[in-house]
Amino acid sequence: MALLLTALLLSGCAMNQSGASDTGSGSSGSGVAPGLAEPGVAVPAEGDAAGASDSAVRDVVTTGSLQLVVDDPIRSADDVSALVLATGGRLDSISQYPKSDYRPASATLLARIPEDRLDQALLDLKGLGTVQSLSTDSTDVTQQTTDYEVRIATLQAAVDRLRALLSTATDTSDLIEIETALTSREGDLESLKAQRDSLAEQVAFATISITLSTPAEVGTAAPGTFLDGLLAGFNSLMLTLAGLLIAFGAALPWLVFLAIVAAIVLLIVRFTRRRRRVRLAAARAAADAAAVRREPVAASAGGSADADTTGGTTP
Repeated sequence: MALLLTALLLSGCAMNQSGASDTGSGSSGSGVAPGLAEPGVAVPAEGDAAGASDSAVRDVVTTGSLQLVVDDPIRSADDVSALVLATGGRLDSISQYPKSDYRPASATLLARIPEDRLDQALLDLKGLGTVQSLSTDSTDVTQQTTDYEVRIATLQAAVDRLRALLSTATDTSDLIEIETALTSREGDLESLKAQRDSLAEQVAFATISITLSTPAEVGTAAPGTFLDGLLAGFNSLMLTLAGLLIAFGAALPWLVFLAIVAAIVLLIVRFTRRRRRVRLAAARAAADAAAVRREPVAASAGGSADADTTGGTTP
């Protein structure tokens, strides 16, 4: 039992390494499920002596972008949505921007279209407006898909063996080791299946980014009369005032914040100066009081001295 469990753990560790190196070193007798191929190697079909061609079935992920110029992007976005849904696809995101004084109307859609209906869908989409640009890119992921299938088959076989061991094990330590290994292998298996399914979904549905915009606005002619010039100047003044109001509105919260900070700093400065003036006034009052107390003493000392001098000179 211990030897078999050790062999399973070693095989699982080796499988978790690079899928290409694992499958390339053991195409025969490596536990790979029948009908699965190593990455980049064609597998002959049963009963077909010549074997199947490596390029017969390829897994390709297609992405692209389409920019259309339409009269009404908002209404055309609804037409694009209906067309994509009619092909059996879906829309992952829709962004619509109505016309305003500062930008023209536009719309952006991220469409997922079935690969087998992509050509017809692009042809129908181009009929909704004037094509400004169209680009598609295809990436061959056949080897990656095959690698996922081989690794999943290997992990599934390891999980099945561990489950069989778990049903026959009697020793407690063996049960704990088998359950730990089984939990790890099942987690790896589910992760690989999720990655394989995500890749298969990308292969089945092409990802197309569709941008709808309006024709470029034609520049207006220069004003020909005084009234035209007056209207042009008035419109320019209104636009400038609107821009200034927007800038003032954006700066107003900062101005309020700076005003509050300045008021706090001013209060602190005033409080500090007031305390300093009070201390100076108290110091001056104390000095004046001390001077007043010293004057009588000095006066009395001077009077006694005069008396002694006068008494000494009197006969």
